[in-house]
Parts: sequence; structure tokens; C-alpha cells
Amino acid sequence: MKEFAVIKNGLVANVILWDGADNTFADGIDGALISILADTAVGAGWGYDGSTFTPPPEPEKTKEQLIQEASIKKEELIQAANAFINNKQWPGKAAIGRLTGDELAQYNLWLDYLDALEAIDTSSAPAINWPVPPEA
Repeated sequence: MKEFAVIKNGLVANVILWDGADNTFADGIDGALISILADTAVGAGWGYDGSTFTPPPEPEKTKEQLIQEASIKKEELIQAANAFINNKQWPGKAAIGRLTGDELAQYNLWLDYLDALEAIDTSSAPAINWPVPPEA
């Protein structure tokens, strides 16, 4: 038995196991031997141009998916900014008055960046203007 893609109008309509001698199917339907022509799993909806299988286009993301992705990105950016600030030990130095002028200026830029991230409304995804972090 061999695995064939049943092709109709340039698209894979089905994948079947076929023990026939050739890939001749009903009129208007062609078959392509998958194991010889494809490196990956081929399924219904894939394109076939006579020699190559191509995956179907990615479906458009839903608004909910875009919002979820934006929320994850926002959290990751906040965590990265906090890690940077904490690695510089700016919060502790600020608490005991040990920040120099340049450190204080940088700390304030990073705090402004965090404020801008916190203000992001992820429900407007994908139309989000992400703030740019200060130069490290």
C-alpha cells in the first residue's frame, strides 16, 4: 500500500492508502504519491502543482489571538525592563541616595519606559505602537 494525495483542481482533497498499480482515479481527479514528493505530512487543503506540495496559507488570527499575543509581549517587555533595572541595582541605590547623576537620568528613562509599557491597551492589537526601550 502506498500513500497518495488525491488531487482535485490543484488542491489535496484527501489522503488515501492505495494498492492500485498506478495513480489513476476518477475523471478530474489525479493522485500524487506522497512518500516520493513530500518531506512533511501532507493533508487536505495543501496545494499541488504537479511536482511540489505547498502548505495551505496560515489562517488570519482572530482578534482574541492578537490580544493574547500582545498581552504576552507586553508582559515579556515589562519583565525584561525590570530585570535590566534590577541588574543595575538602581532601585536599591535610589532608596539610599547612591545614584549618580547619569545613573539617575538612566533610571528615570527606564521608569518612563515601564510607565509607557504599563499604559499599553492590548485590546487595540494589532494596532499598538510599542515604546522603544532606552539605550542600555
